[in-house]
Amino acid sequence: MSDQGRPASDGNLKVPFGLKDGRLYRPDDVPSGLPCGCICPACETKLVANHGKQKRSYFSHHRTESCAGGYETAVHLMAKQVILDEMRLRIPPITIPFEFSPIEDEKPIRSSVHYPERDVELVDVVAEKQQGRWRPDLTATLRNQASLYIEILVTHAVEEEKAETLDNLVEVDLSNIPLESVYDAKAFSEEVVLNAPRRWYRCSLYDDLKRTKDARRELEERAARMASEHQAQKAEQEKRAYHTQMAQMREENRRKASQRLKSKDSFKNDALIRQKLRGQLSKVRDRKAAYVAPPAGGLDNIPVDGEWVFSVPRSTWQHYILEDCLPNMRVDQSFTAKDILAKVVHQFPWSPDISEVMRMRHKLSDADAQDIPDPVQIIAAYLKVLAVHAVISFGGGQDSFTRFKGDRWSKYGIWSG
Repeated sequence: MSDQGRPASDGNLKVPFGLKDGRLYRPDDVPSGLPCGCICPACETKLVANHGKQKRSYFSHHRTESCAGGYETAVHLMAKQVILDEMRLRIPPITIPFEFSPIEDEKPIRSSVHYPERDVELVDVVAEKQQGRWRPDLTATLRNQASLYIEILVTHAVEEEKAETLDNLVEVDLSNIPLESVYDAKAFSEEVVLNAPRRWYRCSLYDDLKRTKDARRELEERAARMASEHQAQKAEQEKRAYHTQMAQMREENRRKASQRLKSKDSFKNDALIRQKLRGQLSKVRDRKAAYVAPPAGGLDNIPVDGEWVFSVPRSTWQHYILEDCLPNMRVDQSFTAKDILAKVVHQFPWSPDISEVMRMRHKLSDADAQDIPDPVQIIAAYLKVLAVHAVISFGGGQDSFTRFKGDRWSKYGIWSG
């Protein structure tokens, strides 16, 4: 792991360890001065061991300035050497999360299992062993033959791609180790092996443990129960919806059947009514055939098609309209032929043979109905003649009329308004 890029302010730190014959030594562990035989682990120039009686012992570069990476590289290499010597390491705690989504479009359910930090024995440790395209600081083997990859952080953390590739990768963070601990052999060893912050990047060491499997299985079974209950509820809802739909369909079928029965009954009734009315229809046809229209004679004796249906002569009902109905209509309100017909029929009721036919006119067949004129149209035809003669005026709607204001009709000798 490269330790270049340490902030410049840290470049003044003394080299705490010297490299000799492949191992790192503290200045007090080698002869004083140049005979120490050590070189800088970063720039590989000769070091001088300075044994201080009042000050802390340290290494300095021989005939050169101190290199910027000497401190970081020395700490990094010494940490690896400590682990190689100790053959043990405290691994950090880990929480393994589980998540299942038993019901689509709803929040997933979650649980986890936690394993605290623990000290593990390393049965084998190799430095800088190639693992594919990566070369971890240390590759260790645990007692269960699982591999453990160890990275030492002094200035640079593990690369993201490397962290995603190597399983069981732990990082020991010495970026903030106190200087006093660096120069204290016991303290430094305890920091590296036990106390310094450390973290997992990836870890599958606990995946096959019973506790992990039980936790995962428990959540999985819970998810399966939830999914089963959801499916049962959904099936029950669909069942209720189906029964509701069937009930609605049955009700609709009953309604239609009832309508068909009513239609059949109505058809039968209409047939009976038509049969009953045949006698009256015969009399009505005889009356129509025998009717002789009187000559016209003024606005109260105007010939109108179908006038023969009334029980009184044409002049009688028309005179009633002119003298009694129209004068009593409001000037500011329109009226219809149907309004006038109601007054006429009230004053001159239908004759018995016409009355039943008029009441059941809508039940007659089309052929029979053609022989019976619509009395509303008879009155409307008469009122239109009056409107043409400016006795009354046409209204805004169909077959609608209005009175004129003031003494409009006196010139016709009808009445004074």
